[in-house]
Amino acid sequence: MLRRRFQLSSAAAVRGSRFRSRCAPALAVVAAVVCGGVATAQQQPTAQMLIGKAVSDDDNSEEVNNAIGRFMASDIDGCKAILERVRSNNPKLPPSGVMMAMLWMNVNRLAEARGELEDTTNKFPADPEPYLMLGDLAFQDRRITESSLLFNKATELTKAFMENPKRKRDFEIRSNAGLAAVAEARRQWETARKHIDAWMALDPDNASARQRLGIVLFQLGETDKALEQFRESKKLDPKSLQPELWMARLYSDAKKRDVARKQIEAAVKAAPGDVGVLLGAAEWYLAQNDLDAAKTNAEAALAADEKNLAAKLLRGTVARVARDYRTAERFLNEAHVQSPGNFPASNSLALVLIESEEKESRQRALEMAEANVAMYRDNGAITPNALPTLAWIYYRLGRRDDAEKVLARVTQGNSLPTAGAYYLAKVLSDRGANDKARAILEQVLGGDAFFSTRADAVDLLDKIKSGAAK
Repeated sequence: MLRRRFQLSSAAAVRGSRFRSRCAPALAVVAAVVCGGVATAQQQPTAQMLIGKAVSDDDNSEEVNNAIGRFMASDIDGCKAILERVRSNNPKLPPSGVMMAMLWMNVNRLAEARGELEDTTNKFPADPEPYLMLGDLAFQDRRITESSLLFNKATELTKAFMENPKRKRDFEIRSNAGLAAVAEARRQWETARKHIDAWMALDPDNASARQRLGIVLFQLGETDKALEQFRESKKLDPKSLQPELWMARLYSDAKKRDVARKQIEAAVKAAPGDVGVLLGAAEWYLAQNDLDAAKTNAEAALAADEKNLAAKLLRGTVARVARDYRTAERFLNEAHVQSPGNFPASNSLALVLIESEEKESRQRALEMAEANVAMYRDNGAITPNALPTLAWIYYRLGRRDDAEKVLARVTQGNSLPTAGAYYLAKVLSDRGANDKARAILEQVLGGDAFFSTRADAVDLLDKIKSGAAK
């Protein structure tokens, strides 16, 4: 069964993201939310990250940085001892368990982070922060009811919290942002609006809050006010998404594609030289299978910034979907040379090269696919698209048994990506298992999500249905 990634996440601050029409429901923006007390995975940890929301001075920074150094050197006990001493000397700081949890989250060790937070709720039962962080973790795991209870508990504790006004304000913001996210997940738009209004009353210059409010207002039918909030967000943060692109995304999710198209056109007209806007427009057109418009906007983005990696990838993808493999190879190869470690570049290039009639190109495709699988295996995790790509290349080389073995590994984890579903269905169909292939294709084509092999999947499904009818 294909697994759909959960698109929501709770917290206090949303980081702006580039328009992604290909992959998201209307509320995908909330997935970019990062809790004010939860470190973003794989950032370089700093004292500011651990204590910046509690104190404005740097009196404790040296000791906290020493603790971080111990943590990075795997001296966990030494790190914890320093943080406990620092917290004991300055009660305005977060409990040491909260700071330890942030460090564990930063290296994606969530079990250890949860353990620290659970321990902190016992040692510091009146501190709201561990409940906020546990609420975020529950929300990210789709445990909406649990996260709601945790955020409400944090709200209750925050009312009585008087130890540090700066932390108290941060807790109020995060509680409201979290409860708003819960309401959005439940499509309780008025409730979400109430919490975002409370958030904005505390932090009126937060661009992320404006974005969240814009989404909620759109869902409530107040489209003019929604656009106004997106414009305010853009004023507060010039790097924010173009307001019309926000509206296009929301109208697309509402199946009002004609209106969305007008918003896309308005966005490009308002910022004709903005690479991000042009890429957003190209992605939207690609998702609608308007390959000419997608090509035009991707090329305009490259004209504005010829070294832009995302533009090269997108232009190559447009060509690949159009089955113009020579053009796709040129742009994807440029992207790969520019960024050899970029998986989308190498993966897409391998899929293009295998369509070549030249033996050298097909051999290169095999080598790249095998290298990607080996690289991600060595790093402890294989990205979902690496194995399906290798399986497809084996299949195209006539190595059917090898292809089936690799795809079997993918399906064992219930995490087959959308594009990989087509490859599996093709192998199954060629083996005569058309009923299984049809079930996979009908599932993956049941939604509107764009993927580069969608046209191939449609063709294969039609062929299977036609054969069944005969």
